[in-house]
Amino acid sequence: MRYALRLSYDGTDFAGWWRQSDARSVAAELDAACARIGEPTAAAVGTSRTDAGVHARGQVAHVDLTRTRTPTQLHAALNTHLPDDVVCRAVAPVAGDWHAVHDARSKTYGYRIDNAAVAEPFTRRQCWRPQYRLTLDALRDAATGIVGCRDWCGFARRGDAREDLVRTITAVDWSAHDDELRCSVSGDGFVYRLVRSLVGAMVAVAHGGCARAELDAALAGADSPAGRQQAPAHGLCLEAVHYDPQPAWWPENAGAFTPND
Repeated sequence: MRYALRLSYDGTDFAGWWRQSDARSVAAELDAACARIGEPTAAAVGTSRTDAGVHARGQVAHVDLTRTRTPTQLHAALNTHLPDDVVCRAVAPVAGDWHAVHDARSKTYGYRIDNAAVAEPFTRRQCWRPQYRLTLDALRDAATGIVGCRDWCGFARRGDAREDLVRTITAVDWSAHDDELRCSVSGDGFVYRLVRSLVGAMVAVAHGGCARAELDAALAGADSPAGRQQAPAHGLCLEAVHYDPQPAWWPENAGAFTPND
């Protein structure tokens, strides 16, 4: 029986989602939890292979189990055996051909910046603290022109072997929450580290480290200083994966993405 899982995790102590022989990963922890409930062959397939240090509030994965369980039973069993920095927020039985990656329609990532006059120690694991203070208007100005379908080769990173870098970014929104500045980025797909690259570029333009023309050049596919910027991993969080239709999650709407919450 195949089940979809909605997961949240603090990525600080993980080498990323994907299994690694010499480092701790989210997928391996989920596999281990499945083994502890009598499913040693389960191998979780995650929608996003988040990098080391990247967090998630709405990662989605699927697992194939040999025994049929109610969503209530599986939800409770997994959370009993998962470590403290990973939680299964919701469970949904799905058809055997449903796929967490291939059936995803879009994703939303969030990025958080500590913009307070004095650094906030309680959010240092989830927020980037640049050396300079930023303004919301400058970040919003820098975001103009990013939305759209294009070849993102101007932001390509070493390690991304994919030849097709055409993706559609549907929304880039900056907002202020007390002393935090938050960026929400949605799209039908993302090339390697694209959100971190875009945030880094917008921040560089907003504080004057890069010219607006350099960001425009990167968006047009040229090699540019703006296209080589990259925000740190720990400010990034996978907020939601969107499906049409959505799986029949239990508990209903548990941990579901709400913009700017």
